[in-house]
Amino acid sequence: MFNYLFNDSYNSPIEENTNFTKGAVGSYLINMDKATERLNLVLPSIEQLGFPVKRIAAVDGRSLGDNLDFVDKETYKNYFKMYPELGTIGCALSHEKALREFLKSDNEFAIVCEDDVEFDADKLRAAIKNAVSHKEFWDVIGLELAHSGTPIQVTGNFVCYLSNVKHTGCYMINRYAAQQYLQKFYPIKMPFDHYYTATWEFNIKFLGIEPRLVKQRGLSSQIKTSTKPDKIRTLSVLIKNASFNIKREIVNFIYNVLVIKKLKV
Repeated sequence: MFNYLFNDSYNSPIEENTNFTKGAVGSYLINMDKATERLNLVLPSIEQLGFPVKRIAAVDGRSLGDNLDFVDKETYKNYFKMYPELGTIGCALSHEKALREFLKSDNEFAIVCEDDVEFDADKLRAAIKNAVSHKEFWDVIGLELAHSGTPIQVTGNFVCYLSNVKHTGCYMINRYAAQQYLQKFYPIKMPFDHYYTATWEFNIKFLGIEPRLVKQRGLSSQIKTSTKPDKIRTLSVLIKNASFNIKREIVNFIYNVLVIKKLKV
């Protein structure tokens, strides 16, 4: 469907291990090959969680060149008032790699982390084990998020967000949600953190934990280009961008109200 020459595994059939181990959790760390300092900072904390760790070699979007047939540039432009940065596309492809590796594994659940996060391993381990014991409540748990999200308690410290959140620094996911994300992954129309929080598109339950347990270290970005694309401010694009944002907020609110109602029954 889309010609992606950088790595033939992208957009290929989804390989899945159907004989996975119930309750098993694996951790997947996204890290660029050259980012050894970041790896050394975060890996000890991830290993302290006590779950098997697999490093995912991040895709450096700057190596993609002009080979972006799998990106819907016009839709992206209308949604975000700019054309996509190569680093943002590489980030999305890196998460796709992580989800594919997860579905091939023996694990029922995955913790996916980027290499610029920090957390208290004891607190996060306890939260992960609690999430496994309450797996009927969620498909994805955002563990590192931006924006308040207007959280509403579902059970314990699990919350559902009535306004939009984003960031993919760390999240927990089950196999159903990973399948849903991969099936609709192409063409790429937005950054992955906007994609994976559009829960209504995938019929998934996206929860968070409050207070939040994972944060970014504040390191300089390795995926952004030195020059940020100029904003496109034509009337047509401004109208389409406003429409996208308004619809997203409304649909997010309605969908998650229904999720909360269902979970509290």
